[in-house]
Amino acid sequence: MDRRDTLDVFYSYSHRDAELRRELDVHLALLKRQAVIRTWHDGEIQAGQEWSHEICEGLEKAHVILLLVSPDFIASDFCWSTEMARAMERHEAGTARVIPV
Repeated sequence: MDRRDTLDVFYSYSHRDAELRRELDVHLALLKRQAVIRTWHDGEIQAGQEWSHEICEGLEKAHVILLLVSPDFIASDFCWSTEMARAMERHEAGTARVIPV
């Protein structure tokens, strides 16, 4: 697979589920190593960066958006009303694929 064919994958998750997100990242390691996918999550935001801007940019860039659905995800206003809402808009428009996990 050519590097330009690499799919950008965005993790949408509650911070309370960070350990589960890390575990999923381990399961996807081979796809990352083979440059099939490139993952991104808000834990990669650097100090001084505007976190909401970085998250929105990650959502817009993603080919695949993984919604790590849990009770904490559902309870989070930001996950539910911002990330999932935009993810579903992109999914319905055909510009990204949303996969609930």
